Amino acid sequence: MKILHVLETSVPNTVGYTIRAREIVTHQRRMGLDPVVITSPLFATQNTNISLEDIEGIRYYRTNHIPVPAQARSKWVSYRIRLQMLSRYRRAVLDIACREKPDVIHAHSSYTNAYGALPAARRLGVPLVYEVRTLWGESAVVENGWRRGSLKHRILWGLELGAMRRATAVVPIARGIRDELVARGINPKKMHIVPNGVDRSRFVARMRDEALAASLGLSGRFVIGFIGSVLRLEGLATLLDACALCRNAPDAPALVIVGDGPERPALQSQAHRLGLEVVFAGRVPHEAVGSWYSIMDLLVYPRIRAVINERVTPLKPLEAMAQGKVCIGSDVGGLTELIEHDRTGVIVRSEDPESLATAIRALQNDPARMARLRENALAFVKRERDWSIIVRRYGDLYAQLVGAPAGKPMQRIAP
Repeated sequence: MKILHVLETSVPNTVGYTIRAREIVTHQRRMGLDPVVITSPLFATQNTNISLEDIEGIRYYRTNHIPVPAQARSKWVSYRIRLQMLSRYRRAVLDIACREKPDVIHAHSSYTNAYGALPAARRLGVPLVYEVRTLWGESAVVENGWRRGSLKHRILWGLELGAMRRATAVVPIARGIRDELVARGINPKKMHIVPNGVDRSRFVARMRDEALAASLGLSGRFVIGFIGSVLRLEGLATLLDACALCRNAPDAPALVIVGDGPERPALQSQAHRLGLEVVFAGRVPHEAVGSWYSIMDLLVYPRIRAVINERVTPLKPLEAMAQGKVCIGSDVGGLTELIEHDRTGVIVRSEDPESLATAIRALQNDPARMARLRENALAFVKRERDWSIIVRRYGDLYAQLVGAPAGKPMQRIAP
C-alpha cells in the first residue's frame, strides 16, 4: 500500500515536527508500506532547484520552486503570494499524486498541507488523512500575543477546522487535542489518536560524557537540563527561579539549557539578575544531542498553564525517558499524558518555583527514588511509546480507509 505524506518540512532539518515525520515514514517502510513524501514551499533549503531526493530509501518531492510570503515586501503582497502559493502547491501535489498513484494521502499540520492535498485526493478518489500535530491558533496566543477570539484567531481556527471537516479521517497526536476538536464540532468518529513516540534504537542510555562535563565545569555536579525550543510556553523562567531557590545548598545543582528561540535573551538577562551561572548551549548538532543528555541527571519541562500546553504533548520527555533520564513536568494536560506522578516521573504545580525547587531537592537527595523512576519510565516507553508499536495504528487506519469514499467519516477505532 502506497502512502503519500504531505509535510510542511522534513529531514534533513531536525525539529520535533521533522523527527516525528521521519519516524512515521521509516517505520511504515519497515512494516511493508510504501511511503512517499512531498514537502511544502515552506521547507527550509539552500537549494531550491532540487525537485526530488532520496533519503534513507524514501522519495522526497520538493516544491521550493513556489514563492512563499516571507519574500513579500508588504502585508497585502504577502496575502496575495500566500494565495498564489497555495494554488501552485495544490497543482504540484496533484501532479505528483497522479504520477505516484497512492492508495492514501496523509497530510500533516498545518492546514496548508491539507488544502494542498485535497484536490489530489478528490481527483484520485482516495482517502485523505489529516494529522493534527498542534493547535496553531492557541500557540499564536502564547508566542505571538494574539488575542483569543480576535479575527486572526478565528480565521486560523476556521481554516484548521475546515481542513478537518473535508478530510476522511483526522489523526490528533494527543487526547487533549482530540477533546479540543470534539468541543469545536469535529466528528469524534473521524478521529484516531496516534500519540508521540520514540525510536529506542536511536535514543539509548549512554555513559556520561565526562569530557563534555569537564569542559563546562560540571564534573561531579548534579545537572538539571532542558533540551528543546526556548519558547515562552516552555516556562523556563520558572525553572531559573527554582534554581535560584536551590543555589544556597552545599551541593547546589547546575543548570544547562540546550536549544534556541525567542525567549533566550530574556532568560539570559534573568539568570544574570538572579546571579545564576547557567550554561546556555544554544543549538547543537543533532548527532551531539546524546552527549548533552548524558551529562544531565534530571530533565525539567516546566510548561506554563495555557490551552496549547493543556492539549499538546511534547516529544522531548519521551526521548529523555528512553535514555534513562528522570523527568519533572508541570501539571498541564500535555505533560500529564506522558508523566505519571511518582511512577514514571514527577509532576509539580505549573508556574510555581517553590514547588519545582522542592521536587528538585527531593530527587537529588534520593538516589533510590531516582533509580525507581528511571526504571519505570523506560518500561513505559518500551511498552507503549516505541514507534515500532505505535506505527501499527496507521496500518490499521489505512486498511479501514481504503475503499471508503473521500470526505466520509471512518468507523471509529478505539484509541
